[in-house]
Amino acid sequence: MHAAPLSEPAGHVAISVQPAHRAEIVPLLMRAVALSARERDIAALVLAGLSTNDIAGRLHISPHTVQDHLKTIFAKTGVRSRHQLTARLSALS
Repeated sequence: MHAAPLSEPAGHVAISVQPAHRAEIVPLLMRAVALSARERDIAALVLAGLSTNDIAGRLHISPHTVQDHLKTIFAKTGVRSRHQLTARLSALS
């Protein structure tokens, strides 16, 4: 939803409704399932197609830590794999 004030008549507002883009919805969905900031970072990188080692390198953490976060992300989102996570977030957006 977008809104903008109209010059005439004064005090009126124009509102337009458009479908939200995936890039706008996915962060909201991640917050809705209570992912921490780090879990959101990791989930976003999974959605971008990065491997565990690539995610670990990008975030300067160990691959084991990435896997631990993924287990928590999977539990919070009710999925069992990266593929299911991507499908779940894509289906909801």
